[in-house]
Amino acid sequence: MSHPRYFVPHAASPAEPLRPDPSAMVHAVDAFRLESRLLGEQEWLVGTDALGGVIAVPASERDNLPASVRAQLTHHEVASGRTPRRLSASELYFFSVELIEHPEDAQGVNDPVYLYGTLLGPWPSDFPERVPGQLTVSRGDVLAGLVAGGPEAFHYVQDAESRYAPRAYHALLPGDRPERLAEGRGLVLAYPAVPAELQTHNAANGPVVARLIHDVLTQLQASAREHNGPEALRDMELPVPSRLMAIAELEVRGYEVNGDVATLRRNHPGLVNRLAEWLRREKVKVPPEATAPEFLELARRALAALPGWPSDSERALRALVRPGNDTPARSMPVTPGASSPAQTPLVQRPIPPRAPPAPPRPSDWMKDFLDAHTRTGGAKPKLTLAQETPARGTPSVGPPEWMADFGSAPAPARQPSIPSKPSKPSKPARPSAPAPTGTKKPDWMSDFED
Repeated sequence: MSHPRYFVPHAASPAEPLRPDPSAMVHAVDAFRLESRLLGEQEWLVGTDALGGVIAVPASERDNLPASVRAQLTHHEVASGRTPRRLSASELYFFSVELIEHPEDAQGVNDPVYLYGTLLGPWPSDFPERVPGQLTVSRGDVLAGLVAGGPEAFHYVQDAESRYAPRAYHALLPGDRPERLAEGRGLVLAYPAVPAELQTHNAANGPVVARLIHDVLTQLQASAREHNGPEALRDMELPVPSRLMAIAELEVRGYEVNGDVATLRRNHPGLVNRLAEWLRREKVKVPPEATAPEFLELARRALAALPGWPSDSERALRALVRPGNDTPARSMPVTPGASSPAQTPLVQRPIPPRAPPAPPRPSDWMKDFLDAHTRTGGAKPKLTLAQETPARGTPSVGPPEWMADFGSAPAPARQPSIPSKPSKPSKPARPSAPAPTGTKKPDWMSDFED
């Protein structure tokens, strides 16, 4: 298998032959047309399997997809109002991003980041393979890939748990030098992964993308302040993906939150604790919460202020992508007050928030790359995508983690059942008249409501 120049496979993980099975697709996440000089134009459908892994099949296999996946594809086409985009490439790879490492020892502003996950490809090819490894790109590459792919995000049906209609986002990333990209080679189509246990009605990755952009912008701003970068980056006010988790983190650090202000409680005994409290700010402003579309807009503003952007690789990539029918994309509405904490009301918490999540636990093969980047006495890198993706072939068991918040509530006591006396057999009931038409939906319609 040939790999992109900037991808390093894990040495101890052999590549697996890839035999895409349309019937194994559980959720659709993308649809596009691949223009190849040798094979012409061919439409591709991308989705996830039962374990959350990325799977890609040609659109000619659409009739072999499960009915639920075909329903998702149909909804996306109608809701987006446009045909699939066109991507000119002689060599294309798919990449499922499971973990992102942000090195702490930044040398500039647009520093590299390490993406860990599974690479599939190349396409078109008679022998595509799957292999885990590391893809190295810049911070600007990540932000630009997500921003450019935002209008083409996959649309899902609105559900009661989402503020907006769920989306599945992707990012076209450079896997090789600009001259190779201009030839249509080394292109990597990346999908931030969602753990399989969280893919219930869809594979929307909006919360994951919001957390990813937040972490990249945080590191970008810290580097800009350290290396005297642009003022627009240094002074950018960043929201958080979860306001509840931000409040929980402040409370764990000893702050008392009242509205949009967190005040430090200086009541911890001991000299060490008092010294730690003196080093902290007396009052901290609680940041507002933002969704993926709002973070994409912040990323767009950050790219406009990023020195030396767009790069040669970015120009080469965007020249290879064309919208399907040249019509404006229907983007998700962005709340004007996303960056204004005064317009973001404090969410009422029915239950106390949990402590901040534990650091991400990467898979065993990822630790080899992380250890290679760690220096003795150096700062630890920041990791993104805290939910650990289950190992392939290892289904998750047990209730979701959020159910533990309700574990303290006592379960209602059950009354002991008293065996009833056997009743006399009743006479068979007379057949009733058929119900009027329209009073009850047929059972098969419920399959589409899920």
